[in-house]
Amino acid sequence: MNGFHHMRARARHTRGLEPFPATNAWKRSLDYLMYAVGILAPLALLPQILQIYESKSAEGLSLSTWVLLALFNLLWVLYSMVHKDKQLFIATAFMVAFHLAIVVGILLY
Repeated sequence: MNGFHHMRARARHTRGLEPFPATNAWKRSLDYLMYAVGILAPLALLPQILQIYESKSAEGLSLSTWVLLALFNLLWVLYSMVHKDKQLFIATAFMVAFHLAIVVGILLY
């Protein structure tokens, strides 16, 4: 998911992969697009959050699924902090916040 840039950067040092951003214009555009995707992807959860809080119902949602997703993304936050990857930190921190908003909504309703 969001951590692929960092893994790719680490692999580049040991396997001779292309630099980031890529020197090819098309690949470089794709590199930057993926930064935007990492920041904007959490917004895909907004309709779910709004539905929970506006309808005051979490019917059909699994608490365990959303708790696990929050925990997994929390690990990505920790990973990004350890490796000082600001873009990954921002994207995963948003995901954790949005997952927790869903968890709270499930617990409330």
